[in-house]
Amino acid sequence: MNSKIELNRDKHDELDGPPQFRTRPKVTIVSAVYNVQDYLDDYLSSLNRQESVHDLEVILVLDGSTDDSEQIIRQWSKSTSVTHKILVKPNGGQASARNLGIKSATSDWITFCDPDDYLADDYFTKLISFMGEDVQDQASMYVTRIVSFDEATGEMTHGHPLGKRFRDGNRLVDLNRSPNFFHMSGATAVVRRAELQRLNHFFNEELTFSFEDAHFVSSYLLQQEKPIIGICAESSYFYRRRAAGNSSVQISALKEEKYGQVIEAGHLDLLARAKESQGIVPEWLQMLLLYDIFWYFRGDRRVGAPSRRLSPEVQQKFHTLIEQVMSDISATSVLKFDLMPTDFDLRDALIFGYKEKQHRPSKVYVESIDVQRRMTLLRYTFSGDRPTEAITYKGLEVVPLHAKVRPISFFGRTLFSHRYLWIASNGTFDISIDGEQQELVLGKRTRTHYSLRPYTVSKALAGIDITRPAVKPSKSKLSSSKAHLTKFVKNVKKQILVTEKQKTAKNDDLLLKRASSVSNSRKFKNSWLFMDRIFRANDNAEHLYRHIQNNHPKINSWFILEQDSKDWNRLEKEGFRLIAHGTQEHKIALLNAQMYASSHLDKFVTNPLEGKLASKGKWKFVFLQHGVTVHDLSYWFNGKKIDLLVTSTTDEYRSIVGDDTAYRFSSKEVALTGFPRHDALVIDGQAKDAKWILVSPTWRQNLVGPSDASGKRTKIEGFSESEYALSWSGFLNSQKLKFIAEANNLKVGLLPHPSLADYVDDMNLDEHVKVLDWDDQPFAEYIRESAVLVTDYSSTAFEAAYGDVPVVYFQFDQEALKSGSHTYDSGYFEFETDGFGPVEVEVSSAIDATIQSIENGQSPEYRARIQSTFVHLDSLNSERVYQEMSKLVRPARHNEVFEP
Repeated sequence: MNSKIELNRDKHDELDGPPQFRTRPKVTIVSAVYNVQDYLDDYLSSLNRQESVHDLEVILVLDGSTDDSEQIIRQWSKSTSVTHKILVKPNGGQASARNLGIKSATSDWITFCDPDDYLADDYFTKLISFMGEDVQDQASMYVTRIVSFDEATGEMTHGHPLGKRFRDGNRLVDLNRSPNFFHMSGATAVVRRAELQRLNHFFNEELTFSFEDAHFVSSYLLQQEKPIIGICAESSYFYRRRAAGNSSVQISALKEEKYGQVIEAGHLDLLARAKESQGIVPEWLQMLLLYDIFWYFRGDRRVGAPSRRLSPEVQQKFHTLIEQVMSDISATSVLKFDLMPTDFDLRDALIFGYKEKQHRPSKVYVESIDVQRRMTLLRYTFSGDRPTEAITYKGLEVVPLHAKVRPISFFGRTLFSHRYLWIASNGTFDISIDGEQQELVLGKRTRTHYSLRPYTVSKALAGIDITRPAVKPSKSKLSSSKAHLTKFVKNVKKQILVTEKQKTAKNDDLLLKRASSVSNSRKFKNSWLFMDRIFRANDNAEHLYRHIQNNHPKINSWFILEQDSKDWNRLEKEGFRLIAHGTQEHKIALLNAQMYASSHLDKFVTNPLEGKLASKGKWKFVFLQHGVTVHDLSYWFNGKKIDLLVTSTTDEYRSIVGDDTAYRFSSKEVALTGFPRHDALVIDGQAKDAKWILVSPTWRQNLVGPSDASGKRTKIEGFSESEYALSWSGFLNSQKLKFIAEANNLKVGLLPHPSLADYVDDMNLDEHVKVLDWDDQPFAEYIRESAVLVTDYSSTAFEAAYGDVPVVYFQFDQEALKSGSHTYDSGYFEFETDGFGPVEVEVSSAIDATIQSIENGQSPEYRARIQSTFVHLDSLNSERVYQEMSKLVRPARHNEVFEP
């Protein structure tokens, strides 16, 4: 038992656990402990269960925790048989805590497991056994396998991008020969204590929350004669992805130091050490740094990325530092990098943004052809000043009508640009850039190979892997019966997967045969399919379908919807030709469709067919939009195959098709038609019968759970205490608002966003507030019946403006929204200068603005904004969309491709 002593928080106090060592321990586990009370039981229990507990020394460094971590460890200390030490120090960060542990270690090897993770019971048994096989003592370091544990779902996965290192089992690897086997995790690295002492090697305490592990491991290996790593595939380390999202790794993207200090003290320091000790930067270190840098850039282009909110000064410093790093990393290494899926935009950003700042292409890619329109898409890439181009078509110089420059920007700076050009496909053409005729490459750009694995060659040329030897028997110490059972279970699972694939393929073949039958071909030939949400209609697709059915009856039109949707009976009674979503009839219709139009862009909408069927559909996809695009959604849109994108306002149209915008689409794919559902908002010559103060806020990403396969979201706890619920409840329950409503013969109506409809009961609304339902009537009717619309950031404000209804924006959480509480990237639209009503951030001022709108109606200022926003303020939007859709299936005329 540990003796009880009074700890002096100004000293590094040390308590020894039970003296159980017969010999010096083989491995010391140093764990820095800071506010991990919720996870310690799992971690400490996994230490108790270690099969090789007598080979271990555990050092727990209490780094100034303010929760119950110390009490939990003291309690564990009283009962455990694990030999351990408890060190206490003021808070100084993980690196300083680990360094204290290193100084107190007594074993041959040291590792740095994190106390919010846990270990497999045989973790050290497997590791120490593998160490014993290294009879020549070659390895400077051993690494173990990370298994990701998702705390929210309980799911275990081996999906770590660096996990491929473990697929061939235990082995020794020389990083100079296998540069992709670098390691970055201190928690799963096991290093020689004698080497740490010889080199006086410690964690860099300037790195307090990110990259400290990678720096420690890499600087250690740079000082070895040969950087040889023992890959221990049989030891499983369970890395916890916290449900709360508050681990140091998970929150590091929010810290400005990540974009400055981490690169200076981490990346640049490693490069300096490499050049000093070796004269060069080894390829393995280049790959490690690229791996980390690519995560920076991947994160920045996510919608609502925290890095989008960095100050210009921080962004400028980041670019300066990355340019310094890239000066020691070759373009060849950037192109060779293959440790995780890395698209050309990411690679080109590093090469053209920092190494070749005036890049001129040597190739133009002929990327795709629109068969129906007889048009061909060309694309090339450049950086720096825009080049001059000359296109010759049928011997004459032409200027494409549909062309644009799309800048590729990261961290607030354009690093290079794509140039898109649509030309006619029925004539010979060539293109010159800056006076040099370009090589034309048919198809999209492919990877450049600088080295090839035998597997890659044999797979490409022989169609199968003829190089990989049979798998060697595992050296696992499992009993023969247990090993046999494990192998049997794996084989059964494999056979089930094979059987399922065979069954799916057989069903797909049958479905293709049915789709091409005479009856189905006749029924769905050249059909136009329309769909809003899977489980709800009443959006642009429904309105457009109705217009085409009534005005263009020769079109073979169908509407797709879940059969148990509340809208099914309503539409069926109206005469809609309905297809139940997800049925075989739905798939057969898609396989025969000429046109597929939807107001949504989720994957289950844009990719409705899977497997063998996925490539068989030949429809043109029309994105009707659900709301006016006012924010930058380019990263989401650009990944979709959209043949026609419908827009509603001049600014929206320009923000997508204009030069130097983030979208890849040109005027060839985008049309300014207006939204079909806006047709119902225009009531010429009819008196308005207002009866609602309509409140319709949008959702918040941080207040709803993840979507299921159909787009429905799971419910989360704690909504009633959120700022969102309290603010809107305060507005809706206002007695002042109730009084003005009654005085004007109005009612207060809440029309919640579908994603938040399940939370309304948690808002404690007074009886005078009527909760409305999107299924009860079309949204246009709600607008026509409203004296004012109160919203926050919702595009429903555009509906109100189109219908000449005053708008009030209640934006109580502007700062929170900018900090990432919702999927939000600012675009061309500013509510204060472009919106259709006053913007308020307090409940009281929002109520006053609402009352003023009721009493005074639409102000001249906002009516003028409405007039300048919408090119079309009529009921002909559906017809304009129909005309644009009709163009998609006929050849383009010369004047529709080239400028006069």
